[in-house]
Amino acid sequence: MNHHPDFPSMLFDRAIAHPDRTAITFLSEERHEISLSYWELWKRSVDVANTIGRHFRLQSDSQADSQAGANPRALLLFPPGIDFFPAFLGAQLANCIPVPTNYPKPYREMPRLNSCARDCTPSIILSDAQTLATLDRSKLDPAADVPGIAVDQLQALASPDFYGQRPTGISANSTAFLQYTSGSTSDPKGVVVSQQNLMSNLEAIRTGFGLNWVRPTDQTVATSVFWLPHFHDMGLIGGVLAPLYIGFRTVLMSPQSFVRRPIQWLRMVQQYRALVTGAPNFAFELCADRISPQQAQGLDLSSLRVMFCGAEPIRATALRAFETRFATAGFSPEAFYPCYGLAESTLLACGGRGPGRPHVLAADRQSLRQGTVRVASNANSANTASLVACGQPTGTAEMAIVDPESRRPLPERQIGEIWLRGPSIAAGYWKMTQEHQDRFHATLESKRTGLSAFWGGDAKSSNTSGDSQPYFRTGDLGFLHNGQLYITGRIKELIIVRGRNYFPQDIEASVLQIDSQQFPRVAAVSIDGPRGEALGVVIETSRRFESGKLPSFVRQIRRQIIDEHDVDPREVVIVATGSIPVTTSGKLRRNDSRSLFSPDAAAVLHRWCRSNATESPPIDLPALPDAPTQHDFQSIRDRVCEWMVLWLIVRGGIDAEQIDVARRFEDYGLDSLMAIELVGDLEDACDVELTPTVAMRHPT
Repeated sequence: MNHHPDFPSMLFDRAIAHPDRTAITFLSEERHEISLSYWELWKRSVDVANTIGRHFRLQSDSQADSQAGANPRALLLFPPGIDFFPAFLGAQLANCIPVPTNYPKPYREMPRLNSCARDCTPSIILSDAQTLATLDRSKLDPAADVPGIAVDQLQALASPDFYGQRPTGISANSTAFLQYTSGSTSDPKGVVVSQQNLMSNLEAIRTGFGLNWVRPTDQTVATSVFWLPHFHDMGLIGGVLAPLYIGFRTVLMSPQSFVRRPIQWLRMVQQYRALVTGAPNFAFELCADRISPQQAQGLDLSSLRVMFCGAEPIRATALRAFETRFATAGFSPEAFYPCYGLAESTLLACGGRGPGRPHVLAADRQSLRQGTVRVASNANSANTASLVACGQPTGTAEMAIVDPESRRPLPERQIGEIWLRGPSIAAGYWKMTQEHQDRFHATLESKRTGLSAFWGGDAKSSNTSGDSQPYFRTGDLGFLHNGQLYITGRIKELIIVRGRNYFPQDIEASVLQIDSQQFPRVAAVSIDGPRGEALGVVIETSRRFESGKLPSFVRQIRRQIIDEHDVDPREVVIVATGSIPVTTSGKLRRNDSRSLFSPDAAAVLHRWCRSNATESPPIDLPALPDAPTQHDFQSIRDRVCEWMVLWLIVRGGIDAEQIDVARRFEDYGLDSLMAIELVGDLEDACDVELTPTVAMRHPT
């Protein structure tokens, strides 16, 4: 077991023990490798720390802080690439708290980034030179005047001996970073992850995955491959910090590259003979949808030993589709590792004792609604739900399934709230409110009512109302069956689309900005889509609103949501006044609002729904000349234009009558995922390399 109290000291020892071993490789859009060895990563991190320290010595007043005793925060703004990681580690070495954030999109408002900056009040921004030069400070309101450091243009230290000094001033209780993940823009939640939390969770990941330490003397070093964003907890911890902790080489690509051409992910697995990779549920469905059987036969995935899946509800159909499509590529379902995690638990909370074929439980749907689970006799019945097991608490963590109202533990096959405790559970949120305090310091009201209400730790001597160690209330619902955790839903109304969290009140506020008088009530909910959860928006309209204007209003709604949140609703429903259910005090009953998406809902005045064709195979491009001349250009342009119109209809779900080839792509309400998919399909059809920004640079 690793006994280092913090991550920087562990990395230092690895940099000394095997300095030339490759730590991180980033594969650019042009497929150029950019790599850092363990020593280069350490050296660049020390350079960042030295520069931060020099900055604060020159700006001594920067140490003033509104949160007593807290170290200054460093906001990390980086595009996909390798510069983020020396900045992240360098901030820790300088006794700053790194705050990973999503990369700002040009010419767009940044509500989530702004809310994070407003909450953590950074003292410095770490980024690369190009980002700092092009950053629109007027759209970064809370941090408009915060100084920035370009970590890709730093000078090496004058004294090389300084690089060989063991880091000091960092302890197990030091804050490793703030992870903003689950809060709405009006109520940001920055999880305060300590070094102890981080190191404990990294060890839980290693043992859960069944991986051995890579020793300095080992001649063969295992590799992991990931495309997840570095500001996402799964991308940062699962994709980078865990491989470095174990001693792996980790190879990265951008999320845009994956969405544009999902096969690139699996080709990287083949190229680097990756042992470990993983992604949210939607990625498995996207690969099965977008990669043909002929393409799958050309892959070799036999090197994979761990393929983890988490970050959003796991669908058995997604795992089966992936297994079926890539069986010819040598993929074994024994590599699957379905798991459950959340930022408040640093990352991993529950998983298997090593990878293995997923456990799928056929549960009676009616019993799920009633809260007591019955195993279905017919797994193929329409009244049966297939649920994927997410294992057991990892490491020394403990879990209880609890009635959220009475706070009493529940026996097996009873649905309740998932409560967790253990060394990976963070102490709380940054600037924590009393409500947040209650979530992190929950206690049970009585002794357990069934032996299987608890799992992990020392169940014989704990889990009573007198137990001094509190639990964290996850807000997620689930049950235990044969010691395995199954997730069934959430108490709160969080919407998860493609692994990203969206709070309904944020979506609703964006719609109300358009015209709160004509459309006084809005509800945003999660609905079923072909690749898991999707966003649905239902809006009440004033009786005075002209019905003929509703289609153009829906386009305006979608454009507003995409601009502010970068997600396109799958369905928008306009209903009569008074149709959206509310409580007696006027609060939205969002879960009950889902009934308005039913095809036979009587109150619906207008309905827009994106096509289901996102599951369809790529659309064939008409034949083009192999060696075109200038005389062929107009004909080629017309054929490609016809293909793109067909793509907008079939895969984009756009009404043919609404399409005008002179209009901008964004006018059709395509979010970034759909735009990148369009570019990827055009690449496949034309057999040419295109960048994901081509649709933005040539917007019609």
